[in-house]
Amino acid sequence: MGKRREEIDPRRMLTLIAAIGMLSAALAAYWFSDSSSGTFFSAALGRVGLVLAALWLAWPSLKRPAKWLPASVPVIGVCALIVIAAQPRLILPAIPLVGALITLSTVISAMRKKPKR
Repeated sequence: MGKRREEIDPRRMLTLIAAIGMLSAALAAYWFSDSSSGTFFSAALGRVGLVLAALWLAWPSLKRPAKWLPASVPVIGVCALIVIAAQPRLILPAIPLVGALITLSTVISAMRKKPKR
Protein backbone atom coordinates (compact mmCIF):
# COMPACT_ATOMS: atom_id res chain seq x y z
CA MET A 1 0.00 0.00 0.00
CA GLY A 2 2.84 2.38 0.71
CA LYS A 3 4.40 2.17 -2.73
CA ARG A 4 2.65 3.62 -5.72
CA ARG A 5 2.66 1.25 -8.66
CA GLU A 6 4.23 2.94 -11.63
CA GLU A 7 2.08 2.85 -14.72
CA ILE A 8 3.63 0.97 -17.64
CA ASP A 9 3.66 2.91 -20.89
CA PRO A 10 2.57 0.61 -23.74
CA ARG A 11 4.66 2.56 -26.26
CA ARG A 12 7.79 1.87 -24.25
CA MET A 13 6.97 -1.85 -24.17
CA LEU A 14 6.36 -1.85 -27.93
CA THR A 15 9.72 -0.14 -28.42
CA LEU A 16 11.42 -2.86 -26.38
CA ILE A 17 9.64 -5.62 -28.31
CA ALA A 18 10.58 -4.02 -31.63
CA ALA A 19 14.21 -3.64 -30.52
CA ILE A 20 14.43 -7.28 -29.47
CA GLY A 21 12.76 -8.34 -32.72
CA MET A 22 15.13 -6.28 -34.86
CA LEU A 23 18.22 -7.52 -33.05
CA SER A 24 17.00 -11.13 -33.29
CA ALA A 25 16.30 -10.72 -37.01
CA ALA A 26 19.77 -9.20 -37.45
CA LEU A 27 21.35 -12.23 -35.79
CA ALA A 28 19.27 -14.60 -37.91
CA ALA A 29 20.19 -12.77 -41.12
CA TYR A 30 23.85 -12.85 -40.13
CA TRP A 31 23.90 -16.56 -39.27
CA PHE A 32 21.69 -18.00 -41.99
CA SER A 33 22.59 -15.92 -45.04
CA ASP A 34 25.77 -16.17 -47.07
CA SER A 35 24.99 -13.45 -49.62
CA SER A 36 25.83 -9.78 -49.55
CA SER A 37 22.14 -8.90 -49.17
CA GLY A 38 22.05 -10.93 -45.95
CA THR A 39 24.98 -8.94 -44.64
CA PHE A 40 23.25 -5.70 -45.65
CA PHE A 41 19.99 -6.65 -43.91
CA SER A 42 21.87 -7.84 -40.86
CA ALA A 43 23.69 -4.51 -40.54
CA ALA A 44 20.54 -2.45 -41.16
CA LEU A 45 18.40 -4.41 -38.71
CA GLY A 46 21.16 -4.33 -36.10
CA ARG A 47 21.51 -0.57 -36.31
CA VAL A 48 17.78 0.05 -36.09
CA GLY A 49 17.55 -2.42 -33.20
CA LEU A 50 20.32 -0.62 -31.32
CA VAL A 51 18.64 2.76 -31.84
CA LEU A 52 15.33 1.37 -30.60
CA ALA A 53 17.07 -0.14 -27.56
CA ALA A 54 18.66 3.23 -26.79
CA LEU A 55 15.26 4.89 -27.17
CA TRP A 56 13.77 2.34 -24.76
CA LEU A 57 16.48 3.12 -22.20
CA ALA A 58 16.01 6.89 -22.55
CA TRP A 59 12.20 6.80 -22.56
CA PRO A 60 11.62 8.09 -18.97
CA SER A 61 13.86 11.10 -19.50
CA LEU A 62 12.23 11.89 -22.85
CA LYS A 63 8.85 12.36 -21.20
CA ARG A 64 9.95 15.43 -19.29
CA PRO A 65 12.03 18.15 -20.95
CA ALA A 66 14.98 19.76 -19.21
CA LYS A 67 13.86 22.77 -17.20
CA TRP A 68 16.94 24.81 -18.02
CA LEU A 69 16.78 24.16 -21.76
CA PRO A 70 14.84 26.77 -23.73
CA ALA A 71 12.19 25.46 -26.12
CA SER A 72 14.03 26.92 -29.13
CA VAL A 73 17.15 24.73 -28.68
CA PRO A 74 15.68 21.56 -30.24
CA VAL A 75 14.40 23.61 -33.18
CA ILE A 76 17.85 25.13 -33.69
CA GLY A 77 19.42 21.65 -33.51
CA VAL A 78 17.03 20.14 -36.05
CA CYS A 79 17.55 23.07 -38.43
CA ALA A 80 21.32 22.68 -38.09
CA LEU A 81 21.07 18.95 -38.83
CA ILE A 82 19.01 19.64 -41.95
CA VAL A 83 21.52 22.23 -43.19
CA ILE A 84 24.49 19.93 -42.50
CA ALA A 85 22.74 16.99 -44.17
CA ALA A 86 22.08 19.10 -47.27
CA GLN A 87 25.54 20.70 -47.38
CA PRO A 88 28.15 18.84 -45.30
CA ARG A 89 30.75 21.51 -46.10
CA LEU A 90 28.82 23.95 -43.90
CA ILE A 91 29.62 22.05 -40.70
CA LEU A 92 32.50 24.34 -39.74
CA PRO A 93 30.50 27.60 -39.97
CA ALA A 94 27.39 25.92 -38.54
CA ILE A 95 28.95 24.92 -35.22
CA PRO A 96 29.71 28.47 -33.97
CA LEU A 97 26.44 29.74 -35.42
CA VAL A 98 24.43 27.09 -33.56
CA GLY A 99 26.34 27.88 -30.37
CA ALA A 100 25.62 31.58 -30.75
CA LEU A 101 21.91 30.98 -31.44
CA ILE A 102 21.58 28.67 -28.42
CA THR A 103 23.36 31.21 -26.21
CA LEU A 104 21.16 34.02 -27.50
CA SER A 105 17.96 32.06 -26.95
CA THR A 106 19.09 31.10 -23.42
CA VAL A 107 19.82 34.74 -22.56
CA ILE A 108 16.51 35.91 -24.00
CA SER A 109 14.54 33.27 -22.11
CA ALA A 110 16.39 34.14 -18.88
CA MET A 111 15.52 37.81 -19.35
CA ARG A 112 11.84 37.00 -19.95
CA LYS A 113 11.43 35.05 -16.72
CA LYS A 114 10.04 37.10 -13.91
CA PRO A 115 11.85 36.90 -10.58
CA LYS A 116 10.02 34.93 -7.87
CA ARG A 117 8.86 36.92 -4.87
